[in-house]
Amino acid sequence: MKYTKGQVWLKIKGQTATIGLTSLGASLAKEIVHIDLPEDEEEFAAGKPIATYETIKSVNEITVPIGCKIVHVNEKLLDNPSTINTDCYGDGWIVRIELLDKEKENKELLDVKEAVKHYKKILDKEKERYAGIYD
Repeated sequence: MKYTKGQVWLKIKGQTATIGLTSLGASLAKEIVHIDLPEDEEEFAAGKPIATYETIKSVNEITVPIGCKIVHVNEKLLDNPSTINTDCYGDGWIVRIELLDKEKENKELLDVKEAVKHYKKILDKEKERYAGIYD
């Protein structure tokens, strides 16, 4: 698995990958109430949003770190987007893609050790932000 700084995971197999929101991303989003998915065969440049999801308080984008073509979308999320919150690495996957620029993969994506360091900083900021609320 590879990760982005935007709390997205990618499970890459050859020239294809499955993409989803990490458990940290799903946790910070709280309850996802709606998702807009791309169309099959749609192409996206690296850094472009491929999906948006809504929570009770915000609308967020999921960007793709690598140029890609959508192979398949998880249509089950249209009826039950909160699956991302409850099973983000399983049934809550978002899209399957064909990688169009695999060379960029190693430069833009984090391995698990890098992701843990980055996500820890995010968690520390959240803890600071809410310090004292429950005292």
